[in-house]
Amino acid sequence: MIETLLKRLKARLDENELSDGKLQAIIDDVTLEVLADTNQPELNAQLESAVISMSVIAVNRLGTEGLASEGYSGVSTSYLDDVPPRVASILNANRRLGVWEDEDESIT
Repeated sequence: MIETLLKRLKARLDENELSDGKLQAIIDDVTLEVLADTNQPELNAQLESAVISMSVIAVNRLGTEGLASEGYSGVSTSYLDDVPPRVASILNANRRLGVWEDEDESIT
């Protein structure tokens, strides 16, 4: 799965100067965020898609973290502060509200 995510990210980025190691680190960080946000133990196909989309955003923001807006000679640039609506709907659809224990386990 990890190698597949790296290949999928590289395909979405076209020609990028970042090494595989840096791209994998971004995927790992985004994966941890997605799993923590959804309270899931592992990625499913929908969450993998969300990881790739969020990784593309992370790569595109490298070096501009914290930039709210900027303007040069009438050209303005601004960045999203949040997750795009399509990705947010995937995360919400896969969100687990709590951790459930097996019925066989006793609570002590």
